[in-house]
Amino acid sequence: MKAQRIALFGGTFDPVHLGHIEVAQAAVDALDLDLVLFVPCRQSPHKDDGTVASEDDRLEMLEIATADIPWAAISEIEMLLPPPSYSWLTAESMREIFPSARLFWLMGEDQWEVIDSWARPEYFATLVEIIVHSRGGTPGPNPAFRTHFISGRHPASATAIREAAPANLPGEWLDPAVERFIRDRGLYGSGS
Repeated sequence: MKAQRIALFGGTFDPVHLGHIEVAQAAVDALDLDLVLFVPCRQSPHKDDGTVASEDDRLEMLEIATADIPWAAISEIEMLLPPPSYSWLTAESMREIFPSARLFWLMGEDQWEVIDSWARPEYFATLVEIIVHSRGGTPGPNPAFRTHFISGRHPASATAIREAAPANLPGEWLDPAVERFIRDRGLYGSGS
């Protein structure tokens, strides 16, 4: 029996958008993944601006967005650990939960470019293989990591969604049920 292939997809998901889902699908297709675990963080050590939506709202949006996707699940592990959320600690915890699985960490090119500044990058490299999503071009390799590169061009941006919300949510970037949730809750200054 082959080892289960699981990708951990960390992020604030504030909000989760169709670009996140497209990236995860591309990883599933490229690497024959069995499962993508969306891992919303409580507080990223790499972002100063913090999150806007509450942990509960971000979790609910992820639940809505992934409800009908058979290869998707959500892990609340980073929300249960004390902040900030460190990837090495999450990967270590997941290694204990899934000891025989082949674990991957899915990230964008922006994070790949600064991975050497992460806490304990050498240790992190022993726990997971990295899947780097690029929106264009070829990211530079890093010999310390077992790396796979995938590409896609979905234009969605959580920052742009939050900034546009008071005037007009970009519905083409959001699952319709997530868009309704945002409007119903008045998240990001949107009205219902």
